[in-house]
Amino acid sequence: MEAVEVCRNLGITALRLNALEGGEVLPTGDEILMFSDFYKQDYQFFITNEYKTAIEQVQILYRKHGTDFSKNDRWAVQEFLYLCECEQLAYELCDTPHDNFEPIITGNYFIGHGIDGAKRLRLHLGLQTNALIKDPYTLFRKLGIHIFRRKLENSSISGLFIMHPKAGKCILVNYNEDIFRQNFTVAHEVGHAIFDSGQEINVSFENWDKSDLKEKRANYFASNFLIPQEELLKRSKISWNKDVLLNLAVQLRVNTQPLIIALKNAKLIDDKKAQELFTYKLPVDHKIDPELTGLSEKRYLVKKDLLERGLSNHYLVTCHKAYENGVISAQRLSEMLLVKEDELTALLSLYNLSLSYED
Repeated sequence: MEAVEVCRNLGITALRLNALEGGEVLPTGDEILMFSDFYKQDYQFFITNEYKTAIEQVQILYRKHGTDFSKNDRWAVQEFLYLCECEQLAYELCDTPHDNFEPIITGNYFIGHGIDGAKRLRLHLGLQTNALIKDPYTLFRKLGIHIFRRKLENSSISGLFIMHPKAGKCILVNYNEDIFRQNFTVAHEVGHAIFDSGQEINVSFENWDKSDLKEKRANYFASNFLIPQEELLKRSKISWNKDVLLNLAVQLRVNTQPLIIALKNAKLIDDKKAQELFTYKLPVDHKIDPELTGLSEKRYLVKKDLLERGLSNHYLVTCHKAYENGVISAQRLSEMLLVKEDELTALLSLYNLSLSYED
């Protein structure tokens, strides 16, 4: 961000900003809080070298993919990481339990890793082998993975994974994508979180390198988690046509393309049938956002706007629980929810939550 924007937003002069950045003067307490709020960083980041942040991972991210992220996208990533830290803090303050899952990796057969990992995770989560996944976000959050959706201006970016030194595994899904595509993206990024956490960062593009074995492994993991072969094999004698394909895609909450590829991999259709089926697409009105169900039109629009900023129902409830338990203040809660304190009551009411009488 340019210095002129920082000065304008914080109400300080360029001379003062240059002096602070050059270490010529020490910041006041108010300035530390202003920088903390503006850059969405814990205030400790500005006063100690011991506070762990994802700044190193972000620098690696932009060195590798800097031209792919606009100024607004970089800001979205910064805010996403802030939300991950806040969620982790709430988990720790409330002693929130999570399931730990470690895949069994043998050999260098990456496709096999993805397929086996998906089956093992399903068993780990107590899912039947052919169970349909209606809400992948809720399932994956049980593993303690921080998952947020944000609109990115670069529509070619599907999602990214960052191994945060403090918050742990963090996933960002591009909310500009098609709803069912987002379902696949979050499963794909979880594949990276499970198998590639040592890599620290990963950006997934819509047009990915087909020779990248790690991307291929994450794809097979996502496909086998969302589209279990057992469910497909139940239909081994079905004559596949448009209606059958679209009906199953809606049940599985996936688009037709990954479903057709899964059918080919299961040897239930040949190349000729696949080419025919590839011409069929699900209408947009058949796609339901798993985190925005059962709402009136007005509430749907308001919550959709909040969700694309990262404020999911899960995140709000998690942060509010820390407030209810008395381990954070109303002011801290408002900071975590990216609103001013006088806007907090209205926001919480959308989720049937409230502040205590004292506040």
